[in-house]
Amino acid sequence: MPLLHRCTASVFSLLGLALGAFAQTPAKPAGSIPDRPLSQSPLVIKNAVMGKDGKPIDGVKLSQHDFEIHSPSICVAPNGQIHVTYVEKHRTTYALAVYHRSSSDKGATWTDAKNLSEEMPDIQTGYGVVLADGKDRIYAIWRAGLGVNSPANPYPSSTSHANLVYRVLENGKWSKILPVHPPGSMDLQNDGSLAYFAVVDPQGRVQVIWNTKPGKWHPELTVVSGTYVQHLPGVGNGLVFQATLDGRTASAPREIFLTEVGGIGEGGGYGTHCDGLDTLNGYIDAQGEAHFAARVTRTRDFSLQGKSRFQLFERGKAGPFIDFPDLSYHTWASFPRLLVDAEGRSHLVMLYPKGERPSIRDYLIGSDEEPDVIRQTASEKGTVDSFQAFQGPGGRMIAVFQMNDTGEKGDGNTFVSISTGKGWSEPVNVTNNQGRKSFASTQTSRASHIAVATSYYPGPTAATFDHEGHLLLVMINNEYGLFSSGAFGVTLVGGSSSTPKLQFLRL
Repeated sequence: MPLLHRCTASVFSLLGLALGAFAQTPAKPAGSIPDRPLSQSPLVIKNAVMGKDGKPIDGVKLSQHDFEIHSPSICVAPNGQIHVTYVEKHRTTYALAVYHRSSSDKGATWTDAKNLSEEMPDIQTGYGVVLADGKDRIYAIWRAGLGVNSPANPYPSSTSHANLVYRVLENGKWSKILPVHPPGSMDLQNDGSLAYFAVVDPQGRVQVIWNTKPGKWHPELTVVSGTYVQHLPGVGNGLVFQATLDGRTASAPREIFLTEVGGIGEGGGYGTHCDGLDTLNGYIDAQGEAHFAARVTRTRDFSLQGKSRFQLFERGKAGPFIDFPDLSYHTWASFPRLLVDAEGRSHLVMLYPKGERPSIRDYLIGSDEEPDVIRQTASEKGTVDSFQAFQGPGGRMIAVFQMNDTGEKGDGNTFVSISTGKGWSEPVNVTNNQGRKSFASTQTSRASHIAVATSYYPGPTAATFDHEGHLLLVMINNEYGLFSSGAFGVTLVGGSSSTPKLQFLRL
């Protein structure tokens, strides 16, 4: 397969993003649902989820063990069933497992949690998603370690090669665990997959896109010394593949992109280089071609120090770079997301931790206007702890973020805002954690006491819409407890605990 070389691209300023020459109008997302403003939900009062008495409202608890929960995901099948997957650690075996639950009555009741990765107990489980194709088949896709004791990152970003596997639910029965791509090698640890995303295209087909190190498929980017094949240090993880899932059949992976290669032949081959990619995310158009954004990494120079560089890719062609201030640890899971609005325009929605106050912003691709600020912290001491964004049907966009307005422990909340491209709705506080705080102190004698304090902090959330236009959320909220026992003004015993719970809400 010939190398796909990157087109020349200039670096755009944060506020410019004048990408009109690059951006092509994609096919509008399929599907039409009623418009239901979040403010009209019976659960929303004064832009917060609460009862008429002002107290917080708990969602339906879905977690199995309430112990180390990762990557919640939610989808609605064409028949209206709601499906949720999440990764959770078992309380006795301490193994991370992929769990599935579903509801046929709009989330009022749920099936028992099913451990989908139970048949691979010694293989580490990582980041996963759940999708429904146009034939009411449900796909649970997740990252799995290359072998025993091999890592599988629970976050969307990548730290090492792993395998992508899936199970499909069809006619009420789950398939066995199936490979998305040919399994990677435990010996080499460089021919599996790295970052990935999976979506349903406008034709109702499940598409999976991932990147990897190119040496196995492009030997010209390696150096052979006897029987040893060396991956050149300047060659990044810039090779991108795509596969289509059709029930229990995964298509052969097809190469759709390789970052521009330079330096071939320099220094006996050791000068060969190409950019690496990470945090791939985006959508598929009506022709089945990928449009995605990715973070650019380099091992051959230090020009990206102090900044986070992203790039847009459409139909096998690279577009311009977009530079942001260093996102630091936020690049693990809270990286910019590429979404499409109801008019077919592309948006880059992101967490912006710098500036006067941390904020969530929406950059319209092809516009030189300032980005929309979806929400910023109420004070300079506030923080944005994490961020997620999701594509809804009919060009609806969902931004979910975990924001703390004061920076004080227990003041963090999950907020959600939606848009069709004509402005974002007033963010709704869906956890209302300030109302969950409690403190109790008991005097056990004239000189001793026991005190217990409870507060809450939010975790990652997944979101979608049902066929009636209701926003569906599956979110992690953590209970943090402090206790102490003292006498004569001295603390004798103290400790803390953190208990995550996965909850479902229908707004």
